[in-house]
Amino acid sequence: MYYNKIRIPLLIVLVVLMFLDLSGIIYVPPLVIFLIAIGLIAYNIYIRKNAANYYKKKD
Repeated sequence: MYYNKIRIPLLIVLVVLMFLDLSGIIYVPPLVIFLIAIGLIAYNIYIRKNAANYYKKKD
């Protein structure tokens, strides 16, 4: 799906950054992790609203 082109890479980056930070390989500021997570949540809400509006308009 079109939306997954953005969501999946961001999710992978988030998981990799969290893993590297927790393992001690690199230091990632918590603000970066929170911003990526909040961005993913906001984008998911945006997608859900568009999908809901699409089906309402279609009827």
